[in-house]
Amino acid sequence: MSVSPSWKPSTKFMDAFEWACELHTLDVRKGSDIPYIGHLLGVASSVIEAGGSENQAMAAFLHDSVEDTSTSVEQIAERINREVADIVAACTDATAEQKAVEKQIRKSLSREDYGHHWWHKRKKLYVAELTAKTMDDTSVLVALADKTYNAENTAADLRGLNEADRAKVWEKFNADEKFQREWYLGLLSAFRANKVYDSRSEPLFRRFEAAVNEIFPIEERQNNVR
Repeated sequence: MSVSPSWKPSTKFMDAFEWACELHTLDVRKGSDIPYIGHLLGVASSVIEAGGSENQAMAAFLHDSVEDTSTSVEQIAERINREVADIVAACTDATAEQKAVEKQIRKSLSREDYGHHWWHKRKKLYVAELTAKTMDDTSVLVALADKTYNAENTAADLRGLNEADRAKVWEKFNADEKFQREWYLGLLSAFRANKVYDSRSEPLFRRFEAAVNEIFPIEERQNNVR
């Protein structure tokens, strides 16, 4: 007995993918020469496998466009549709223009002081907003796929390394390990709060949880509390 797909890719889907390729054609993953489009494909794939809609998959392609390019939310609404634009807006904690200002701030601060700024002025606010959302908000699944992809890549980069080499991995991030811990544990708490996952989305959450627990082992976190 054949089963039909829950949705079929439309011309808009193809356009969203092509647009993402154009917008990120010169971008690479942090600390590598890996084309950034690989990240966008990975996030979109996770969204689809977790039961996401076509709009959520298109938003996955474009989720970094407002943050990392000159693209605006309104441009996405006009070219794709309003729901995709709203999902991208919800996944964006700073526009490209705001990040340019923050880059100048970073130059004037020590790494420690910038970490405080990064966490308290930007990331902590995003975590608070995410905490309040339920799975009825279509942006949550896209955010979960994005954060899972990043966490799994970081876990892989750190796997089996000694402390000195682990420190080198953290150097590629704007904020150091201490603030990355706050970020990932904050996200883990947010993805637990007010969220009821179904049989398709729960495995994605479990992947995120496992990656965070590998990066920051529970026993080490308990020791830090004491």
